[in-house]
Amino acid sequence: MIPINPLAMMLGSLFLLVSLMCVAALAALLIACLNARSRRFIRAHPWWFGLLAIFLVAGSLPTVEFLRWQAAHWLDQRALSPRLESQQVLGELVLPAGTRVWLERLEPGKHLSGEPLPHGLQSLQRAEFDGQPGVVQGAAVRRLDLGDTGAEVKLVDDAALAGWQCSAQEPVTFGYRAGARFAPQQWRLESCTLAAGSQIAGIIWPGPMTVHAVEEGRWQLETDTTPVRFQGLEVRLWNLWLDGPYGALLDWQAELTEPVEFGPMQYPATTRVRAFHGNLLFSPQVEAPAVDRLSGKPIEPDLSVEQDVGGEVLGTHRNGDVGVIDWIRIVP
Repeated sequence: MIPINPLAMMLGSLFLLVSLMCVAALAALLIACLNARSRRFIRAHPWWFGLLAIFLVAGSLPTVEFLRWQAAHWLDQRALSPRLESQQVLGELVLPAGTRVWLERLEPGKHLSGEPLPHGLQSLQRAEFDGQPGVVQGAAVRRLDLGDTGAEVKLVDDAALAGWQCSAQEPVTFGYRAGARFAPQQWRLESCTLAAGSQIAGIIWPGPMTVHAVEEGRWQLETDTTPVRFQGLEVRLWNLWLDGPYGALLDWQAELTEPVEFGPMQYPATTRVRAFHGNLLFSPQVEAPAVDRLSGKPIEPDLSVEQDVGGEVLGTHRNGDVGVIDWIRIVP
């Protein structure tokens, strides 16, 4: 991070303000010279107005230099974001005519290591397909952002990518290895929001779901806070893990949205629940314990209850032993 000196910024702003006042005063003096009566007065005091003009010109120079710098910067930025007059091809990436591109640099340069830096179209950072859309893995895209190790695209319409039906409402991200920046067919889907009406684990989801690549053959899905009926429970599902696009359910985590009587146990809303070795693991919050209805006693804190799908209690586990974290709430 570049250090910022507040005093230097304040003095610079004050200096520029004084320079702007000099510009305004110089303009007023020039306008006064157009008036015959004012000209006679100026001629009667040539030394005084001569020195004043010299002072105002000198004071105006910082503003003139600032405006010149701003104009040069604007021209540089315009040169770095041209609109293509003809189709350009970068490896497998086709940029149709009319595409507006943003480049990192125009002139050749070198890394500190001495390696040459890409320039011109080879330093492409963003493309907006205002006319004909671009194409990434068969999907039409209206915008493409390229990074060192990954890309983000905005789809024109919902599209099938890596086996998932991805929504055009949210960006889609890809990862790639070195050398595959302009080879979209080699990109790996990293995340996208599934199109409305996607069916996962036997449920058509009412809210959006975001899918993330975790590792080869494993995908994590995140949902919003919309309650759903899942495995007989009314829950807010946090995460699901599948073995492939729309594949078998490997694991899941959720939270009860309403009190539940399950077998001999009574669980309040906010109880955490997840898959556990083919069974269900209920982890009540410290401030909202579960109750054993047979004994009428609450389950002690820091315990999770394992039950099979029929409700039979198979045992209890210390939260720390099954990866459940109880955050300490500080009450003022």
